[in-house]
Amino acid sequence: MKRHHWIVPSLAAVLGGLGYGVAQNLPSRDAASLQASAPAAVPADEAKEDLARPALSDRVSLGYRRKGDENFVEVRVSTVEPFNDVDRRLASTVAAAAVPASSVETALAPDVASGFQRSGATAFLRKVAAAGDAAAAEDVASTDTSAAPAFEATPLSSRLLGADEPVWQSRYFAGNPLVGGIFQGDGNRSDAAALIGAARTARYVLLGETHDNPDHHRLQGDIVSDLADQSSDLSLVFEMIPLRLGSALSAFGTQGAGAIDMDGLSDRLEWSERGWPDFSMYRPLFEAAKREGFAVIPGDLDRDVVSSIVQSGVSSLSSEMRSKLSLNGPADPEMVADLMSEVRSAHCGLMPEAALAPMADAQRARDGSLAAAMLDAAKTGDKAVLIAGAGHVREDRGVPSILERTDPDAETLSVRMLEVDAEDGDPADYGLKAEAPAPYDFTIFTPRADIDDPCEALRARMQEKGGSAAN
Repeated sequence: MKRHHWIVPSLAAVLGGLGYGVAQNLPSRDAASLQASAPAAVPADEAKEDLARPALSDRVSLGYRRKGDENFVEVRVSTVEPFNDVDRRLASTVAAAAVPASSVETALAPDVASGFQRSGATAFLRKVAAAGDAAAAEDVASTDTSAAPAFEATPLSSRLLGADEPVWQSRYFAGNPLVGGIFQGDGNRSDAAALIGAARTARYVLLGETHDNPDHHRLQGDIVSDLADQSSDLSLVFEMIPLRLGSALSAFGTQGAGAIDMDGLSDRLEWSERGWPDFSMYRPLFEAAKREGFAVIPGDLDRDVVSSIVQSGVSSLSSEMRSKLSLNGPADPEMVADLMSEVRSAHCGLMPEAALAPMADAQRARDGSLAAAMLDAAKTGDKAVLIAGAGHVREDRGVPSILERTDPDAETLSVRMLEVDAEDGDPADYGLKAEAPAPYDFTIFTPRADIDDPCEALRARMQEKGGSAAN
């Protein structure tokens, strides 16, 4: 928990504290201007003189925190002068800083309870906190969702959206009001600064994608670049690379990384043969790893292991392998049922019912393999980043749930990149609700890369496969 402890003369404390509190609660576009208008900190010599004076008033230590405030968790103010008759001066100063006057005056009105007016530093600071909340709430309420700060203006996209390339490479529904928005799991709007701040403190960062969306990979690359500024000992774990191809990655993170042939890497990883989208979308991540000296680690199970699980179940694995994949205990029936439902939906209802449970077991095993790779990567570095499909980074039953059971003291952050669906412009349309939050810490909305019906293509492949088998 971040803490700030200020010891300042009372008026400066109130004005500076309010400016800081309001700035932290207002949207990012207003914060800088309010912080710039706050009074400067008192020099140390003056503070010593104030502390030497007789105690003329109560000192107060007031924690101020609003749920969801990651960068403004707790502020404690110790006063060395009385809070006498400053309501009027505070209101005028705040008004000059363009905080809505109505909200401030309401918050600074006399606080009456049980027939008498409360007074003193504690009561006044509570009014200050209320003023900050009210000003922020009024500003947010008056801002239409579609007019919210554009994603293009946030720090996260400063490199992503250069002048020489289009804002979005995906073509469909780019005008949806959610596109570019960053939201918490409960549907509250967030921003790039909060996301990057959380990623920098986490030991495990999981970036969930739609595989064929180029913007998702651009976002991943931008987040990794931000983390590279803070961490020199980071590892990238890829769902797209099975364990058997680890030798093709062995030079990453070593002194020999400079000699890696990037042009031939796709062939060495059998990328297109194994059905992954165009390697050019992923290549910037590998280039960043080469440039920054990051290790690159395979995360997925080999195909023969997955086939064995589908055909013979988890029991076909050795006890050592089951332990490594976190499959050595009974599976939660509700979780398995959810997985089976997801497998059914992902295969457009065309998968035989008898195949759903084995496929769910295979998904659990793959999650276990990715989690094991993340744990191993973090043992030799200070941070591990997973590049995987969004289903693998779910907090309720994906890789994060295994990491939190296995390494409960470490921070884990799950980020989902999500394509918008036509013109649906409410976060609740995508499961981001306060009463039932989505199983991700952050969701970033992007346009869609493709609007073709994937089920039609799957039906065609299955019919072709069935016809070939019959012949």
